[in-house]
Formats: sequence, C-alpha cells, structure tokens
Amino acid sequence: KPVRFEADTAGAERAGRDLVNPFAADDGEAIARGRQVYETFCVTCHGTGGRGDGPVARRGVPPPPSLVAGRAPTLADGHLFHILTYGQNNMASYAAQVGREDRWRVILHVRSLQARAAAPAQP
Repeated sequence: KPVRFEADTAGAERAGRDLVNPFAADDGEAIARGRQVYETFCVTCHGTGGRGDGPVARRGVPPPPSLVAGRAPTLADGHLFHILTYGQNNMASYAAQVGREDRWRVILHVRSLQARAAAPAQP
C-alpha cells in the first residue's frame, strides 16, 4: 500500500496523526533489525547514539538534529516515517534505499536510543 502524503510539513503532521507503526514497541527482533539498518544508513550523520555527531558531521558538514533530544522524541512514529520516506531539510529521502517495513524498524531502534538517553545514569 503506497504512502499518500504530501512531501511537506503539513504532510508530515498528517502522517504523524494517521500512520501507526505496525511493529510492537517491544518487538526485539524488529528492534534488532532496525539497529542493523540504522547502522548501515543513519550512523554516518546521526552517530551511533543518535546525537547528530556522526563522522560526516565531525568533518564539517552541518550536523543533523539530535534524535534523542529536542524535538525528535516528541514526534509521532508516523511523522518520523514521513521524514525517512520524503526527507527533510538536508536529509534526502531514504525510501529507495530502505524498504517500508525497515523504515518502521529503524524508528523502533531510534525509540530505544531515546529511552536510553532519557534513563537516569546508573551508579
């Protein structure tokens, strides 16, 4: 089933309201696959922890926003899916490189990064 949202802010907001991740938040297999896909396609800019400190950013390219702080943790899964599908600002679309289900799995991995970043430090 194709995604039918405009490739703009209004489309991203509508996707945030209308799209639901088909994978459960605690699906360990989906999270593990999302991590693999993230490490292949996202780490270069977003970094392993999602802070926007990947190797490309360290070489002078403007860093992407953090995925674990600021606005990203407040975005609905559907909104993040829209960004992966259509791109945003300096980020290109990943729809051709990352299949629909894997985009949802990457979002699960990003949510796990956000949970780790928000957890209190262990003594």
